[in-house]
Amino acid sequence: MKYIFEKIIPTEADWNIIENSVDSSCFHSKKWADFVCSIGLHLFYVKVSNEFETIAYFIGQKISLFFFSIIVSPFEGCGYTQGLCFIDNVSRLERVQVYIQLSKWIFSERYASMLQIDDWQLREDRDFWVPDEQVKIKELESNNLHYELRPTLYVNLKKTEEELWSNLHYKSCKYCVNKANKLGLSVKYVTKREDINEFCDLHFSHLLAVRKSKGTKPKIGQSHKRMVKLCHSLFPERVLMVKVIGTDEGGKEREMSSAIFCIDKGECVYWTGASYKKYQQYCPNELMVWDAMKKISTMGGGDLNFGGMASYKLKFGTKYAYVPKIVFQKYYGIYESKAFAKRFYLFVRSITASLRKFKTGHTLSIF
Repeated sequence: MKYIFEKIIPTEADWNIIENSVDSSCFHSKKWADFVCSIGLHLFYVKVSNEFETIAYFIGQKISLFFFSIIVSPFEGCGYTQGLCFIDNVSRLERVQVYIQLSKWIFSERYASMLQIDDWQLREDRDFWVPDEQVKIKELESNNLHYELRPTLYVNLKKTEEELWSNLHYKSCKYCVNKANKLGLSVKYVTKREDINEFCDLHFSHLLAVRKSKGTKPKIGQSHKRMVKLCHSLFPERVLMVKVIGTDEGGKEREMSSAIFCIDKGECVYWTGASYKKYQQYCPNELMVWDAMKKISTMGGGDLNFGGMASYKLKFGTKYAYVPKIVFQKYYGIYESKAFAKRFYLFVRSITASLRKFKTGHTLSIF
């Protein structure tokens, strides 16, 4: 089938369709688009139709790289997956066919010379970890498309509280949640816009101290300025700002941990979290994530993407997801140049971190 593509500026009616589609996610929303624009990125919107009706929308960010323009969906450090947003269910193979024709249209219209997409709906799930090279996306393989896999962990929240609880690991999670409750720890959420800045100050101080103890700096996506804009843009229905308060051994009330979650009926994200190591004996982290999982579930949340691989995330009953990053390029070498620039940036960061670590202690830990 031949598809029709139209570059658009979404209307309120378009956003209503997108946010109520089967592919809806926290990254397919007007509030997320407002956040991306607020940090200076340029969005690229496309309406996709067949000969009868509109079937999908595409949201990407257009950026310049050396002498080329590229469209990425999403921009690195600004989301985990995005890609096409179909109004109704389609097969994985049809999804891939639309991507192929979309890339050809983008190149022929000279909007960009490279298209890069991370698509949650094309992921491969596993109950246990396997090396990336052992996971194949057959729909991409059959079309000889270039892609890389980004493993992550997630929990499907469309379950009852009893079902979610039953999937938690006993020793590493259930025990900790029960202990935190017995110690009187309480979970607090930001419910007023005027409290957002104060929360972001607290959460960023947690992240800054953690990163400093490791000899690094917060990631670009965790910058204080971006954090404030994220929370204000998504508040109130698409973000949870949560902290855990408890009493320490000296009888003083302490803010022991904090986190930010982005919410949707489709893909949700555990955006960032941090805690003081000296308070981990009170188990604030487990209580915080468990309480947020329950709350997001009651709000109609779908898949909670934990944003990468880390052993502590397994305690929440997560499963492995291998998400493809699909790359289309008009000319050979564009993606390779982008990859080189990224590797060079990460190399510089690692060297800087190595120099810093000798000047700092390790008093905190990221969670």
